[in-house]
Amino acid sequence: MCKAMEERIDREKEKERIDNSFEHIKNLMESMKMTAEQAMIALKIPDTDRAVLAKKF
Repeated sequence: MCKAMEERIDREKEKERIDNSFEHIKNLMESMKMTAEQAMIALKIPDTDRAVLAKKF
């Protein structure tokens, strides 16, 4: 597989992982009446991902 294809696949996997985390956070916020920060703490989201996810809210 060529390098460009591998990089594209990696980017798509990363986007999917972030999108899934975002959905899980939203679900916790709705069902448990948590803030985004509280939900990220509960889910043990890494600090590096929190910055990316915070921009989506």
